[in-house]
Amino acid sequence: MKSVINTIYESKLAELKDKIETLSTPVQLTIVTVGEDPASKVYVRNKIRLFDELGLECHHIVLAEEGTTQSDLDVLAEKAEHPILFQLPLPNGLIAPDLPAAVDVDGFGSEALGQLVLGQNAVLPCTVQATIDIISAHCGEYNFPGLKVAVVGRSNIVGKPLAIELINRQSTVASFNSRSDLVAVDWNKYDVIVVATGAHGILDNSQFIEGQLIIDVGINRVDGKLVGDIKHHDGIFSEAAITPVPGGVGRLTCLHVLGNAIKLADYSR
Repeated sequence: MKSVINTIYESKLAELKDKIETLSTPVQLTIVTVGEDPASKVYVRNKIRLFDELGLECHHIVLAEEGTTQSDLDVLAEKAEHPILFQLPLPNGLIAPDLPAAVDVDGFGSEALGQLVLGQNAVLPCTVQATIDIISAHCGEYNFPGLKVAVVGRSNIVGKPLAIELINRQSTVASFNSRSDLVAVDWNKYDVIVVATGAHGILDNSQFIEGQLIIDVGINRVDGKLVGDIKHHDGIFSEAAITPVPGGVGRLTCLHVLGNAIKLADYSR
């Protein structure tokens, strides 16, 4: 799967570089982080590096975990004139402000999600786009209608919007979550299984069969290593195509942050 991810990445990056050349509006991004979450640092560093490599502006606002209030985040959101994202997770019960679609580079706000439900969205949540890219590469761009997809996870940033986007594409979608009886599910009847719960080991590689595409969206730190939601048992080799962690969905997600910033700059002309 790593070679597939690399091919998608290089192809999409080339498309984005060409698009940047056609824009008269500058592409800018502001990233806001609160605290010192290790996984967040990795993602933010990758985003900033990508913008720097292309000579684009990327501003990073770092707020201390102690003393930062919801009001501080809301003020930053209200003042935003260019695409902005609030890096998740946020500590101490803080939530990302509900951004207007014009600056919502992550596509997490109520306006962007409402547009998604109606099939009128300007941008998709970045991880959803990355997942769609992988499905397209594996199953074919025009094979979404009738495709049987299981989505494990119900978050507002992956599970729910992904299920909606797949429905928009006329796929047959089954939705599960951490409270579902996952042991009783016949996973073999699905063409694609997307796992996005943030719980390592919720499924394992022994449950999948040849011909299936398994997309592991999870990112967890176990014994000092970054791992996905799917547990890989020693001595058990699955014939299914399973995306790697790290270096899988996350790599493409970072690229789509750039892609969404470019789209928003284009729409603002």
